[in-house]
Amino acid sequence: MADVSDENLQKEILKILEKANLAKTSTKKVRQKLEEVFDTDLTDKKELIDQYVMDYVNKMESENSDSAEEESDEKKKPEPKKRKKRKGSDSDSDWVKKKPKKAAAGAGRGKGSGYTRAYKLSPALAELMGQEEMPRHEVVKRVWTIIKEKNLYDQSNKQYAICDEALYKVIGTKRFRTFGMMKYLKTHFLD
Repeated sequence: MADVSDENLQKEILKILEKANLAKTSTKKVRQKLEEVFDTDLTDKKELIDQYVMDYVNKMESENSDSAEEESDEKKKPEPKKRKKRKGSDSDSDWVKKKPKKAAAGAGRGKGSGYTRAYKLSPALAELMGQEEMPRHEVVKRVWTIIKEKNLYDQSNKQYAICDEALYKVIGTKRFRTFGMMKYLKTHFLD
């Protein structure tokens, strides 16, 4: 077995990657080609080879993004697919391509979905919030702000809040635990 210098290794990697299709080439394939070229086992230099390959790929991506910004008429080249490793395995052969996630049905751009979806508010809550529709997390944030601004905390136990007239219309009880406010607010989300 011949000892391969890092400099020679890097030069050969550049030669291989310049000819290769980066979307289909893996570091394992690069390492196998290097083993053929140098006629030696390179498993001990696996991390070094991986680093050289990733440096080259990152360099190419940054050059592609720079040229894409300059030429706005051309379409951007797709990024290499992300891979994830199977649990409990250390070998390169167990790398699998990550499937792209599908967009949620009916989820329009900017509309939000799931927890960020805007809900129609009950008249009492809409009056308190000043809007007819809001996402749940924004409503909770605004109620926290109201409690803080008006200093509605229970002085004997700061985990609780004492409702003023406007907040009482929504919550329905004079004193409530602030971390459990969603229990009182959930009935006010109509939709």
